[in-house]
Amino acid sequence: MRYFAFSSKILLCLLWAMAFFFVSCEDKAPVAEETEVATDEYIEPALEQFKEPDDLKITHKKARNFNKASEALVIMGQEWSEAMAEVDDEEKLKMLAIYEKAQDDLIRKFGIAGKDEFMWIQTKALPEPSNKSTFAKAGVWSNR
Repeated sequence: MRYFAFSSKILLCLLWAMAFFFVSCEDKAPVAEETEVATDEYIEPALEQFKEPDDLKITHKKARNFNKASEALVIMGQEWSEAMAEVDDEEKLKMLAIYEKAQDDLIRKFGIAGKDEFMWIQTKALPEPSNKSTFAKAGVWSNR
């Protein structure tokens, strides 16, 4: 009986050791929480709305940005029309639908508050005689 009592203690210790071994060897890699992300959902960033200033005076930096944006719009228009020539009518409609937004985004990349400010510069600040030298230094040519 003594042999049996001794072997049961060893067996019990062996079982405890195996249990601790398996518990300690368990994969402890952090589990990343699965978050649902809608891939087709786009949140439009809040965009600053342009408010027409009282003064028609424009800075050199704004005139330079206007010049760069004008050049970029011409290039974009050429590339857009070339791309439209190669697609079917359905795709042309899709491209036309996003063209105005693409223009606004491009203008904003040059530090101008969208198409509204661009049009204000083009129609009001550019013809202003006091801005003639500012636009000339920025490389903007005007026949007005």
